Amino acid sequence: MRSDQMAEILARQGTQRLYAAGDVMLSQGSRGTYLLVLTTGLAKVVQHRRDGTVLWLAFRGPGELLGEVSVLSRGHQLRGADVVAVTPCVTRVLHARWFRQFIEENDLHADLLDRAMEKTRESNEYRAELITLPVRARLARTLQRLSILAGSRQLTGLTQEELAQAVGASRNSVTEALQDLREVGAVATARKVISVVDTRVLDEWADRP
Repeated sequence: MRSDQMAEILARQGTQRLYAAGDVMLSQGSRGTYLLVLTTGLAKVVQHRRDGTVLWLAFRGPGELLGEVSVLSRGHQLRGADVVAVTPCVTRVLHARWFRQFIEENDLHADLLDRAMEKTRESNEYRAELITLPVRARLARTLQRLSILAGSRQLTGLTQEELAQAVGASRNSVTEALQDLREVGAVATARKVISVVDTRVLDEWADRP
């Protein structure tokens, strides 16, 4: 079974659950009794550290599984992060026992491993960007990824604070970087709306050292 087939099948299972922007979809420290399939919307994964800081980990879009790690862990691992709706989200709720049986019956362990490795690759790439790229390039790459995830050039629901967490920079630095991208015609902004105007220019800025 291909990954796209699995996603299509899972999106028809379970029960539908809706989340408003800002809702916590999965809570850090909770037990993995179920997972979510995100069918519509954009979510973020953040981890609350003991020192009170919030660590941004990833954005997730339609077709993504949310909370599968704790569901599949042999030691009944608690969830390691919050998943929060950035925009209104539509999900399907899959109970852990059903999902584990589905994976066994369809021999999807290799597919899940591929997905996990892809997420690890993304995390490693992100950490490398934090070290090697300036804020403007990191922001441009983040907007590229979000546009692909959302399937739209118009990104809604994002605050500058969330963008700052995502690019590992201060809010003031992100404000300045957005201004630079506006001035070169790469993006246009309104309240909680960022529109990608020129993908070519955005691509150029994403590759600037």
